[in-house]
Order: sequence, then C-alpha cells, then structure tokens
Amino acid sequence: MPATRDRALTERDFERLVEATYRLDGWRESLEARAVILIGGRLGLRPGELTHLSSEWIDWQREMIRIPAHDPCAKGRDGELCGYCRQVVQQQLADSTANVDELEAQYWRPKTEAGSRDVPFHFSARLGAALEFLDEEHGGWPYSFSTLQRRLLAALEVAPDLSVEATSPHGLRATAASYHAGRGLDMAALRAMFGWEDLETAEQYLNVDGAMTRRALSSTH
Repeated sequence: MPATRDRALTERDFERLVEATYRLDGWRESLEARAVILIGGRLGLRPGELTHLSSEWIDWQREMIRIPAHDPCAKGRDGELCGYCRQVVQQQLADSTANVDELEAQYWRPKTEAGSRDVPFHFSARLGAALEFLDEEHGGWPYSFSTLQRRLLAALEVAPDLSVEATSPHGLRATAASYHAGRGLDMAALRAMFGWEDLETAEQYLNVDGAMTRRALSSTH
C-alpha cells in the first residue's frame, strides 16, 4: 500500500510538531516523542520497523540503520510476539497454507523483501541525537506500537495549528518521502531508502508541491 500521502505534513507543520515535543511533561516522554517524529518523518521508517528498531540495527560508523530481513520478535508479554506482529500473522493466515506457529516464527520481518535495506541518517544531527538517545537509554525502541502512537498523539495535542488527525505513523513516512523528493532525491534513491518494490509509489512523490519543477526552472534560468 502506498504511503498515506494525504496525511503528509508540510515542512512548517513538521517543525511545529517537533517543537511541540518540548512542551510535553516528562523528559523521557518528550525525547521519545521527538525520536518517533524524527525517525518517521525524516527517515521514513514504517511503523513496524520503528517499533522493532534495536541497537543491533544501528551502524554508527557508517551512520546507517540496517533493517534486517528477519529479527525474532520478543517484545510481547513473557518474551512472546508483540501485538503488532500477532496482528500481521492473523491477517496472513487466511492467505497462507502455513499454520500459526510457522508464521509466528517468521516475525518480525519487513513488509516486503525490498524492506530489508540500509537507511542513512548522516544528513541530520538531530536525527543522530534521537537515535543515540534510544540506543543508550533503551537499546532501541522498547515499547509497543500503541505506545508509539500515544507519543505521536501527545505531541499533536499540544502542537500549534495542528489537529490530532493531521498525521499518523504512516503519515510521517509520507512526510519523509515528500521531504526527500522535494529536495531532489531521484527515483532509484527514493525507492531504495523507503523499501518500495514498485516504481509507481516512488513516482507519486517526485513532483510534490512543484518542488522539482521549481528546481528545474532555477537551474535553467
């Protein structure tokens, strides 16, 4: 499914949302909300990828997040699958000949084969700081998908001129795609960074808000 482009934030609204995290009560909740927004809205990780982010995925030397093809999930109660992975397994049961145990053994894994990829974060110092906080404080993202949603909602509730429905975890991914496409990242690079299998998804971002047309005119004139 393509990213939810109609819930992508403009750059101004994205900055409003980041700023709103400083208004949250509790330093830990504030930093966690900021990490969710920056990682989702500038790196474009899928919600399931962010939920399962661990220190082992972060290559500090290359400044890359290396999303694996498989990483056993033990984020649920008593080291079992988290609710996010269980929901995906239940959705797949109807279209699979595998049984529950076989499907559960496959999770966590990316949504598609192309989802296993390297995502650079060298271009933003504040992104690096957000990842460093999660790495040192928690060893990655330590909570469930529902907590990720709550951190984002808390920031939306105090963000000026934004409604609580302005964006979502999937909308943050669309925000990141629009941001990088608007700065000239070409189709091949967008596709690789976001883990899209088809070109059509990348193409829908390539002329977002006329940004590419504006750059072309500037280079011509």
